[in-house]
Amino acid sequence: MMRAKEFTVAPHRILLTAQLRALALYESLELGPYTLVVRELPADEMPVRRRHACLDLTHGRVLVREGLTPSQWLRAFTHALVRLVHYAQAALIHDSTEEHLTHSLASGLSQLARRNPRLTWALLRAMSPNVRRSARTPQRLVVGANGWTVRTMPVKTATRLRVFGQADLERRRIELDPALSGTQLAVIFLHEAIHGLHHEVGVTDQTPLRTAHAREADALLQFFGGNPQAAGWWFALLAPRSDAAAAEALGVIARRRQAAR
Repeated sequence: MMRAKEFTVAPHRILLTAQLRALALYESLELGPYTLVVRELPADEMPVRRRHACLDLTHGRVLVREGLTPSQWLRAFTHALVRLVHYAQAALIHDSTEEHLTHSLASGLSQLARRNPRLTWALLRAMSPNVRRSARTPQRLVVGANGWTVRTMPVKTATRLRVFGQADLERRRIELDPALSGTQLAVIFLHEAIHGLHHEVGVTDQTPLRTAHAREADALLQFFGGNPQAAGWWFALLAPRSDAAAAEALGVIARRRQAAR
């Protein structure tokens, strides 16, 4: 009898968004000096009825409207996180430049991943069901509607310009200092990618703050959704190994040493 070929199907976005929602409603969220819980409210109890999500920092809450579809919930939650990141990074002044917003968002999202790895991973999976942790630096990206490339910056160029990375908007190329690793590499990569996102969606020094945040949130949904390998690589650079995984690794090493004696 012939056996049916085994294959793996990525979980559906609706299921992964449901898992994200359940986790967000169960666990607290930490960012900057804040510890917040996620709560759902009926539309008539939301601080601003027309919004799908609001921040209530006075009571330590991220409020999401009840009855949203999975795609609406994911978008509303992402928009709330972007506003929270900028608030925690103190980048809410009206004359924030595009560079301020870029640094705030890149460093804030990286902090989010470091302090809330389970929630961040669930968020990335809801955005892109095909995301997997990866140790391989991405070489190609989809930024907005265009293809971008990622390459190593020559050491001489990094030294001469005194930069860790740069986004070449004309060539649609991200260049990274080869000396970077770990958290610093993750932050610089996302920083340059956000410069590209801003360029593609029209965020400039003159863009009103609320408009900039909304465009950033939608661009991030598209960026992580369209670049699962880059999303998994970025997360792997930031997320510390769990205590259980570390203990298991130490156990394997100890057993190997004992067997070698």
